[in-house]
Amino acid sequence: MSGMREGAIRIAPRRRRRRPLWQIVVTFILAAVVVLALLLLVVKMFSGTAEPDAAATPNPSPCVTLMVSPAESLPTVSRVRVNVYNATQTPGLAGGTAEVLRARGFNVRDVGNAVGKRQVASVGEIRYGPKGKPSAELLAYYFPGIAIIPDGRSKRVVDVLLGEQFTTVLDDAKVAAAKASPTPSPSGPGCVTAPLTSSTAPAA
Repeated sequence: MSGMREGAIRIAPRRRRRRPLWQIVVTFILAAVVVLALLLLVVKMFSGTAEPDAAATPNPSPCVTLMVSPAESLPTVSRVRVNVYNATQTPGLAGGTAEVLRARGFNVRDVGNAVGKRQVASVGEIRYGPKGKPSAELLAYYFPGIAIIPDGRSKRVVDVLLGEQFTTVLDDAKVAAAKASPTPSPSGPGCVTAPLTSSTAPAA
């Protein structure tokens, strides 16, 4: 009889517990986010909107700053052709200054008053063309504070216009010390150069 009871007993199957609704929603959202991220990545890779490769961007030419002594590039005083003009009302200023420059070894050409009796209120002006640029740079050491102005002339000769604030020509010892002192000089194809001008605006 016990055998009959055992045969009559049925084991009921276990009922699966249903997952909470919020877990299903969260799982669905996470799966959707992952799929969307993958789609965006694929689109970005194949649509050509990605940032350009750094190798495709041309590198700018370098600009290197070197310490250069001005004496290495400036001419000797004997090679400098200079005209000296008086742009003040002080008589004899051009003649006296020309004698000093001749004594220093400069090749002084014309001496006199500025054209049209022009008045210059500053230290003065050095005017030069492309061929006379090195000469103008050298002369600027002898006239501290003078304005250096390119005027496009074709000749190598340089004009020095003496202004109201001019006092004296700097002596050779001080000029030699200044020329021997190394100064920063940009070098390389990437350097931007500006015309040689003075920060002091000349007075008309």
